[in-house]
Parts: sequence; C-alpha cells; structure tokens
Amino acid sequence: MPVKTRHETANKRTAPRDVRRKQLIMAAMDSISKRGFSDTTLRHVTEKAKVSHGVVNYHFASKEALYDATLGYLAQEHFDLWTKYQKEAGSDPARQLAAILRADFDKKVCTHKKLAVWFAFWGQAKYRPNYLKIHNRYDNQRFEEIMHICARLIEEGGYIDLSAPRATRLIESISDGHWLSLMLYPSETDGETCYQDSLHALSLLFPKHFPLDKA
Repeated sequence: MPVKTRHETANKRTAPRDVRRKQLIMAAMDSISKRGFSDTTLRHVTEKAKVSHGVVNYHFASKEALYDATLGYLAQEHFDLWTKYQKEAGSDPARQLAAILRADFDKKVCTHKKLAVWFAFWGQAKYRPNYLKIHNRYDNQRFEEIMHICARLIEEGGYIDLSAPRATRLIESISDGHWLSLMLYPSETDGETCYQDSLHALSLLFPKHFPLDKA
C-alpha cells in the first residue's frame, strides 16, 4: 500500500475552502438522512468527513450554521437544475412547464437520501424560521415562474375557469406529493412514473397543451 508523502498529507489538510465546506455539508446530509436532526451530532459529521472538530468550527460558526448551509446547498442545487431544464426547453410554455417538473425527478436531486434531508428540514421549519426563510428564497421564485407559465397557457388555451395561482398551487402540490410518495414508498414507485403522472395531471389542467405530442 503506497505511503502518502508529507506534501500529499498537507494538501489534504489545507483543501480549498469551498471543497472542505462541501465535504462537511455532504457529511451532515448523510447523518441527517440516517438519524434525523435530533440524533445527529457534530461527531457524526466529523467522523463521516474524516476531519477534526476544529475543522468544522473553522468553516461554520455553529452546528446551526452548518445546517443552514446544508439546506442552502440543497435549495441551490434544485434551483440550478430546474432553471437549466427550463432554459433548454425553449420558448414554448408547455415544454417549459414539463421541463421544470422533469427536473424534480432528476436523479441529481431526487434520491432517497436527499428527500429524507428535505423532509427533515421541512419538519423543523415551524421551530426554526430560518430554514423556511432559506427555502423560500429559492421556492418563491419557482412559484412565480410556474405561475407566469400557467398564465401564458391559460391565455393561449382560453381556460376561462382556471386561474394561474390556483393552477400553480395544484402543480406544486403534485410535485410535493410525489416526493413524499418516493420517500415513504421507494419500492412501489419511481421518479419516471411520478413524472409521467405529473404530465397526466397537466393534461387535466391544460388539455389543449398536453400531452406534449399534441402541441
């Protein structure tokens, strides 16, 4: 087994700040997904990340600061993905909406571990308002974007009995419900099925635009 040189060991200890922070966030995510908030300790994080307690203190002022960063990482990752999907979908509103929902079930963000962490944070939001603040910083923009797309679809299709806010609330509820199903019943459903079910729901809301092959 090769022996690490002093230079290699020093490099590991002095990893770039963003690399080390991500390493700690990943370790926190791993522990929260397995143990929840109440049973997760900094010892669990340091053991998973293979760093000392002092390294955590250097990068994060407290365990709460680490949790804030973990939620922020998840929210930013999801935001970056759905905006990327939407941009790649082009200018057609129906395809944009389908793309945003497709992103919800991309394996980059939709894993059992990450869903477990999401639900752990949501379960704590009532007691830790900062979590809700971090979540809403990203989620509010998504809601506004989906509502704007729905408004375009309603105008194009003449769906006079449907409002953009109501359609958006329904769509967001569908995505949240699918995430819950994937979390609770992983052996009975999968991301692709959830996505296809979401498209079916869109066909009930916007029958002139969905299925997409009719567009």
